[in-house]
Order: sequence, then structure tokens, then C-alpha cells
Amino acid sequence: MSQIDVLVPLAEIEVNRAELLSIQRNDLVPLLNDQYRLNHYADQIIQAQSVLLNGVDPHLTQQLSSTIEQLIQSLADSKKYLKTRKFNALQKWLGIDLEYGSGQVEYYKNLDQLLNRANHLSQKLQIEIQKSQARFQQLLGHREQMAKYIRAAQEFLVEYPNFVKNQHPLDNFAERLSKKINTLQTLQASNDIAITQMQLSQQLSFTLLDRFKEAQQVLIPAWQYHVKQSNQSNSTSELEKLDNSRENLIKTLRKSLQKPID
Repeated sequence: MSQIDVLVPLAEIEVNRAELLSIQRNDLVPLLNDQYRLNHYADQIIQAQSVLLNGVDPHLTQQLSSTIEQLIQSLADSKKYLKTRKFNALQKWLGIDLEYGSGQVEYYKNLDQLLNRANHLSQKLQIEIQKSQARFQQLLGHREQMAKYIRAAQEFLVEYPNFVKNQHPLDNFAERLSKKINTLQTLQASNDIAITQMQLSQQLSFTLLDRFKEAQQVLIPAWQYHVKQSNQSNSTSELEKLDNSRENLIKTLRKSLQKPID
């Protein structure tokens, strides 16, 4: 999902004449004898949209962002824990070597916990994005239905007096139908704003997830490899590779927290 789709204006959505006629025959004509039901015209579309106007859970996105921030800090602190040190006899007698080794174990443990949490949250976020995208597609279908119901009502408003005989002077059906059309248009405009916000939420979450996946699948394994190589050889070149790998990983993780610019 690289950009936000612009919603087609209701008036520009193509409609099938047969479908409009069906709405007029089955939904609008009966209202002439039971105008109270006009209040419920297109209700099913309104209700269907209302239950779908939920974007990606912002709390979940925030949790992943927070975990990535902690990962960045942990990686930035890695030099303090992963540097190979030599201890003299006195330091060993004082147990400083054991303390340092214990610190390394604790560091790896905390780092693994952060990685596991980030992985778990990224999987949940991916599912949330997929659900949100499915809801978005359903909403597009309901927008098309709303366009049909509004168009059918607009045409009916113009045409119905031609075949209604003995219309009562106090009959205000035309006025009420006109107000209903305006209400539906206003409601859909409000829903369209919410739909656009859904897309924005999806885009932000997708960008965060996409950039984290790059780090998770490529850069984190590369950094872990260089940590292992550095511990085995302790050569200057391996230490340099480790530093470069860590900096690339931190840079990518920080980039994942940046909001995309449209």
C-alpha cells in the first residue's frame, strides 16, 4: 500500500439503470403509502458502513514503535556488553570477569525478549492491516450502493408526481424525500472522511511494518552473525564489520519510526 486512494465522488460512480429501477420499484414506491418508512430508507447501508469504520488499532502500532525504540537503545548499548575483554589475575580473583560475563548473558536475554516481542507485535499488526484492508474494500462496495440509493431517490423525486394521481395538498413527501437525500449525502461525506483516515492509519502501520521486516529479515541476522564472528576472532576487521552492521541496523530501525511523507 504505497499511497492513499482518492475516493470517487458519489455522483461519478457508474450505476446500472436496472438496479436503479429495482430500488425505485421495491424501496421508493411503497413509501408513497407509508411515508414513515422513509426514515429508514437506505438504513441497511448506513448500518453496514458504521460497523466497518475501524482502522488499524493505533495502540498496537504504538506498541511496536515503542519496542523498536527499545531495540534501538539496546543496540546502541551493545558496545558496553559485547566487547571482548581480558582480565588480569586480580580482576578474576575479584570476580569481575564473572560479573562481566553475567552482564553479557543478561544483555542477550533482554535483547532476545525485545526481538521476540517485536516479532509478535509485527505479526499481529500484519493481521490487523489485512483486516483493515478487507473492511476498506467492503466500504467501497457500500459506497457504490449508497450512490445507487441516492441516485434512485433523486430521479424518483423528479418523476413520481407524473404518476401519482389526486395528490393531497398537504402531502409533503417531496420535501421529506429531498431532506432524506441531503441527509444521506451528508452522512456519506462524513463516512468518507473516516474512510480516508482508515487509509492513512493503514499506510502508517504498513510503512512501520515494512521497514521493520527489512531489519528483521536481513539486518538483524547480519548483525547477529557479525557478533558471533567478532567473539570468535576478535580481529580489528571483524569489530569494524560489527560496528557497521550495528549502525546500519539502528539506522533502518530509526527510519521505520519516521512517518512517511506524501
